[in-house]
Amino acid sequence: MEFRDFDGVRVRRPSVERDELASERAVFDGDFDFDTVHLDGGEQDGVRGAGEIAHCLVSEVNLANARLGRLTLSDVILEGVDLSNAAIRELTARRVEILRSRAIGLGVSITSATDLYVENAQFDYASVVVERVKGAAVFSGCSFRETVFSGDLSRLTFVDCQFTDTEFAATGAAGCDLRGSRLSGVRGLLTLSGAKITSEQAVSIAGILAAESGLSVIG
Repeated sequence: MEFRDFDGVRVRRPSVERDELASERAVFDGDFDFDTVHLDGGEQDGVRGAGEIAHCLVSEVNLANARLGRLTLSDVILEGVDLSNAAIRELTARRVEILRSRAIGLGVSITSATDLYVENAQFDYASVVVERVKGAAVFSGCSFRETVFSGDLSRLTFVDCQFTDTEFAATGAAGCDLRGSRLSGVRGLLTLSGAKITSEQAVSIAGILAAESGLSVIG
């Protein structure tokens, strides 16, 4: 059992034996069920489907504009996947890594997440709804330009991420860790009660907090 560690937060890594996986063409149209295979490449632009993926490596698959109703991932690694302008209505993620992927304009509702790790992904102009995080969920080196975050953001950890004109509409944020990320022009900070930031971040967002509180800063 392997873990990624981030300042006291441990994320369990997926149980995926890369060298033992047989390659299979990715087909996400209709109902699908993949188990212990390498889904290597595939043009799935605009597909409509729903299903489950377990103990798999998914690499270089184009899912731009896809419409996925229910997607359950268990012990899965996604590398170089394009989810631009895709929609995932119900995502359940257990021991999942998403690496070096594009998710510009993605609309996703995370129904449940346990041990989710996302690294170097581009979520610009996306809409992310979080219903429940039961275990650790870490985003590292990700971009969230003009992204809208809503729902329960408690237990989310952001490491070296870029928030530019991001909008937060959180129903809960206890334990949400934003330390080390860059906050620029963000909105909805008052919904992040209980989130962690540094003193330097507090100074940089003081004007935004004042404006959202209805205060007039003069001089």
